[in-house]
Amino acid sequence: MVAKQVWFNLLAPLNLGDCIPMQRDHSFVEWWRKVMKKVKKEYKKGVNSLIILGAWMIWKHRNACVFEGMTPSAASIMREIKDEHNLWCLAGAKKLQGLGLAGVLYLSRSWLWLGPFCCIG
Repeated sequence: MVAKQVWFNLLAPLNLGDCIPMQRDHSFVEWWRKVMKKVKKEYKKGVNSLIILGAWMIWKHRNACVFEGMTPSAASIMREIKDEHNLWCLAGAKKLQGLGLAGVLYLSRSWLWLGPFCCIG
C-alpha cells in the first residue's frame, strides 16, 4: 500500500495517476512500458528517470524496513525522493528537472497530490 501511495504521488502531477502499479501487472517492466506508452516523446527521458528514482527509493526504504526495523511510511519515502531528486537535478538530470516536479515535491506538506500541476499525457 505504501508503494502505491508513493507512485500515485509521483505520477498524478503528470496526469498519470491512473497508471500506478496494480497486481494485474505481471512485471515491473510490463507496468513501466504501459506508463511510457502514455507519455509524450519529449517527456519520456524525464519520466524514465522519475520511475528509476521512485523504484530506487522504494527499494531502499523496503530494505530499511526489513533489515533495520523501520516502519513503512510513504511520507518518509517522499522526503527521500525530494532530497534525491534535488541531487539528480544538480548533477544534470535536465529531463527530470524539466518535468517541473520540484514544486510538488518541495511544497507539499502531506505528500498528497491535490490537483493538476502539469500535463504531459
